[in-house]
Amino acid sequence: MPVIDRTALILDIFASRAKSAEGKMQVELAQLQHLSTRLVRGWTHLERQRGGVGMRGHAQRRRPTRAGSP
Repeated sequence: MPVIDRTALILDIFASRAKSAEGKMQVELAQLQHLSTRLVRGWTHLERQRGGVGMRGHAQRRRPTRAGSP
C-alpha cells in the first residue's frame, strides 16, 4: 500500500470524481504542481555538495582585504 500525504489523497479523490474535461485538466494541473514542489524539496539536501575542484562553498569565500594590510 503506497503512502501518500493528505494533499495527494484529496487530489486523487477530486481526480476520480471529475467529470468535465476542464475539471480533469484542473485536477491534473494541481497534481503536477503539488508533485513539482515535492520534487524540488527532495533535492535540497544536495545544496551543500555543489561545486567541484577549485570551487568554493558558501562558508569558504575569501574576505575582501584592504590595500596595504598583511
